[in-house]
Amino acid sequence: MMSSIPTEDQLSELAEKWRNGTITEEEKIIFNTWYNSFDDTELVIEEQGTLDSLGADLNARIKTRLSFRSSPRKNVKWWYLAAAVLLMSGTGIYFSSGSISSALPKENNQLAGSVQPGGNKAFLTLSNGKKISLTDTTNGQIAEQSGISITKTASGQLVYTVKNSAKLKNAGKTEFNTIETPPGGQYQIDLPDGTKVWLNAASSLKFPTHFAGTQRRVELTGEGYFEVSKDKKKPFTVVTAQQQVQVLGTHFNINAYKDENATRTTLLEGSVKVLTGTQNQAPKLLSPGQQSTVAKNTFKVDHVDTDNVIAWKNGYFTFNGEDLEVSMRKLSRWYNVEVVYEGNFDNISFGGSISRSRSLTEVLKILELTRKMKFKIEGRRVIVMS
Repeated sequence: MMSSIPTEDQLSELAEKWRNGTITEEEKIIFNTWYNSFDDTELVIEEQGTLDSLGADLNARIKTRLSFRSSPRKNVKWWYLAAAVLLMSGTGIYFSSGSISSALPKENNQLAGSVQPGGNKAFLTLSNGKKISLTDTTNGQIAEQSGISITKTASGQLVYTVKNSAKLKNAGKTEFNTIETPPGGQYQIDLPDGTKVWLNAASSLKFPTHFAGTQRRVELTGEGYFEVSKDKKKPFTVVTAQQQVQVLGTHFNINAYKDENATRTTLLEGSVKVLTGTQNQAPKLLSPGQQSTVAKNTFKVDHVDTDNVIAWKNGYFTFNGEDLEVSMRKLSRWYNVEVVYEGNFDNISFGGSISRSRSLTEVLKILELTRKMKFKIEGRRVIVMS
């Protein structure tokens, strides 16, 4: 039986047992009793930083509280093992709400049930009005329009390919298709010109089945990442509710959700021109690493971390010092849940990343590590409580 105050080595052992699933119920009680013995003020780090720096600072503070003595022989970083109890080896995250609170796990019986993450789900509406569920239809060719073959791949891609050039040349009126991802969905589409588009959840893209004339023009709602095929003779234009983005060939991300307070365009490669259509706002030319923000009476350009911006495309949530409600909208779209609030959550923000492949319960448990709010799941409804 362990002493009432576990030593550092004992805590490391308990954390490792919890991570690999061999911990007993009695040992869980010991670990949680030790964890709950601290109050928030004793585990506060004044500034944000990387996971390594925060971990080292927190480790030193807890050691001081418990009068631990470091062991040069073993050099055990038990804080990381303890975090792995909940993070399940693979997620790095830090938190802030003006400060950092404890980064260790707590049980929460209110997070019963398991809402699974989104996946490759979308609907394709053809020019004749026919709507195809890409989630349910079989792989392979699903339609043909005026010499264009439309194919669904096993990896969640929709590919448009010119199959009959003569038929395409003789086609009359340009036909438009629309691909829509529902909440909890994402999809990739390869347009006829070779441009690749990744759509985030609750988004849509309207596009012609082939690009005729002297321009390539598509319409976006929600969020999309574009890798535009170069064609100097045909500029590529993305139209959203608040702006137009003109490019020749480049990589960029547009976030244009209607429930967000701004439209943001982020450039990763090449150059883009952003126009708002407002006479007193001159177009802005972005360089790689820059992001334009279009909001009410605002049109500005800032330097940003592009990895954070496109983390969703690479399978991660990022919480980059944004308000709680912005973070929760990301979860709402991906897990197809409603979020309601009980209490005051002003000045609460997060920093870090979490895999989008985790269940909603796992993600909420991680966010609860801030000890600034709790969550309750009722069906597809998430209640945020102070």
